[in-house]
Amino acid sequence: MRDGELTWSPLDGERDQEAVAALAARCHATDGGMTEVTVSRFGADGVITTGARTAAGELVAAAAVRRLSPGAAVIGLVDPAHRGRGIGGVLLDRGLAVATSVDPAVTVETEALTEASERLFASRGLRQVFAEDVMRFDLAAAEPPAVPLPPGLTLREWTPDLAARFFAAYDAAFRDRPGFPGWPAERWVAWTAGDEEFRPQWSLLAAGPDGAGDAGFITCAEGWVIQVGVVPAWRGRGVGGALVTESLRRMREEGAEQVLLDVNVDNPAARLYTRLGFTKLGRRAKFQP
Repeated sequence: MRDGELTWSPLDGERDQEAVAALAARCHATDGGMTEVTVSRFGADGVITTGARTAAGELVAAAAVRRLSPGAAVIGLVDPAHRGRGIGGVLLDRGLAVATSVDPAVTVETEALTEASERLFASRGLRQVFAEDVMRFDLAAAEPPAVPLPPGLTLREWTPDLAARFFAAYDAAFRDRPGFPGWPAERWVAWTAGDEEFRPQWSLLAAGPDGAGDAGFITCAEGWVIQVGVVPAWRGRGVGGALVTESLRRMREEGAEQVLLDVNVDNPAARLYTRLGFTKLGRRAKFQP
């Protein structure tokens, strides 16, 4: 099927893998975001894809639809050099039509939200239901700042014996947040420490004197800060900054060159991360009808 100067057709997973990766890299170089995350959406099992090529065969737009539980999700890419020609609208409409045929509960995803994509989504009656920033600290270029731990607190590394106290700090820190899942301790501990990339030596508890009144925690994996939380009674006293910078220092000592984290756009902790030297890599978001 042809649309103007472009030819639209399904993508071949293996044959087009490099072309999709190159397209994603061009998009994220302009918009921010993480190329590998976007590419993984196209390579998942059961994904339905479509792409647009120029007469020379260059892939300049692509969309992928995958099943959720429940629902279906759409993600798309348009080469920055080919924007402003209506290709994004055609791509979105094609993706929405396919996703709706899979499941009426449709979510449109992006790893690099821009003002133009927001306008496009709004023109199709889609509203934002989630957004978070991916932030990066360049450990190869800079040392983390020194943030002292408040008096009376000590840092304890993650161990199985301390997992329950980490969970208690997590529960106290996040219980009042919208969307708090209310997981039992066993599920949270398994989710946190069960991944092979979890790093207990970078995951720290700000422990109170004599084991009472723990103030906060940080959990980390290879290349990532997973969660940071400060219990309400200790907020505003530098606990979060001390936890983050100590974990960053340990990562750097072990040769890590960068670390990433996700922070909800409504989370005031984003200001803390900016002060500590994190920069925004991109904004991921979800939209629904």
